[in-house]
Amino acid sequence: MLPDDLSALNGLAAQIILGIALVLGFIGLRIYLFVRRLSRRRAAIQRAKAEGTFAPPSFLDGQQLPAQYDVLASVGTGRAAPVSIDERILRPAIGVRLFVSGLVAVIVGFVVMPGLAPSGFHEAMTEIPVPPQITQLVLLAAGAWSLAYIFGFEARYNTDRLIVTRLFKRREYRWKDLIWLKDDGAYDLVLTFEKGGKAKVLKHSVGVADFKAFAEGQAKRNRSLHA
Repeated sequence: MLPDDLSALNGLAAQIILGIALVLGFIGLRIYLFVRRLSRRRAAIQRAKAEGTFAPPSFLDGQQLPAQYDVLASVGTGRAAPVSIDERILRPAIGVRLFVSGLVAVIVGFVVMPGLAPSGFHEAMTEIPVPPQITQLVLLAAGAWSLAYIFGFEARYNTDRLIVTRLFKRREYRWKDLIWLKDDGAYDLVLTFEKGGKAKVLKHSVGVADFKAFAEGQAKRNRSLHA
């Protein structure tokens, strides 16, 4: 028989090996599930690109809004977009306006009246290795940029072209140059054109469902013409 100390050593080694095996197995399972999700997402993107429909966000894109916030931001998007002569006009829906305005109001409130902030907020701000005034300015600038990004958006489209105005910059695209479509995560639909680059359209716009159907129709038509 083995000495008691040698038996104890063998038992300890077996426990260590078992623990390492469990850890490696868990890591391997996580890697397998991640690779599987990545493969499925890539397949879905390629399938949507081939079909001329909006592809889902990739892992490198922004994340979707949490469900409860997305429901709020989507309020009003089901209405028809207003029409001017031969153009349909996309503007932010009331839901996303309220959502962003409320979020910015909370940020400004925390900066102006720190006493309203939840417990630990002020302590976390003081631990950032920059003066508190700079942190406050960054938060206020982020809030102002968010308001300008949402409220400054407008898109007009007809059967020939798409015109997007965002952050006071206007760009025009031709539907005949549309290559593919993509959902970019929280806020935008991204339309890629052979000439002109990418157009970002706010996905929480009034009449966005009709716009998506129209854009997909244009993408499918272009694919059939170039097949």
